[in-house]
Amino acid sequence: MKARVMRWWVYFRHGHGSYLTFLLSFTSFIIIQYYFLIETIPYLSFLFPHLLWFILTFFMCYMPVSVIVGWWDYKKGVVPTQSKIGSLASPWIRDLATSLILICDGKNEEAKKILKKWKW
Repeated sequence: MKARVMRWWVYFRHGHGSYLTFLLSFTSFIIIQYYFLIETIPYLSFLFPHLLWFILTFFMCYMPVSVIVGWWDYKKGVVPTQSKIGSLASPWIRDLATSLILICDGKNEEAKKILKKWKW
């Protein structure tokens, strides 16, 4: 029973944190931006008489920009550096990489010694 409850707790946290909270915050962001923009710039109330028009325009502009920013971050931004630092900090990955280099150099016995501590 305890394992089942713990599994449900993990599922809840993942669903809540990754999906539902994101959807709620994104919806809240759109509504807040709509009302702040419409109240401060009267000309926009003519362009966006209903929230639906604003949402459609917002998605048409925001989604491509988000995809481009996300792509750039994964290819040239923080993600490659973060991955490199994370791999250097991980003893498992460091030992695995060292062992692969040793195997490529024909030093199989040294590689086996390094990998034995991980009980493979």
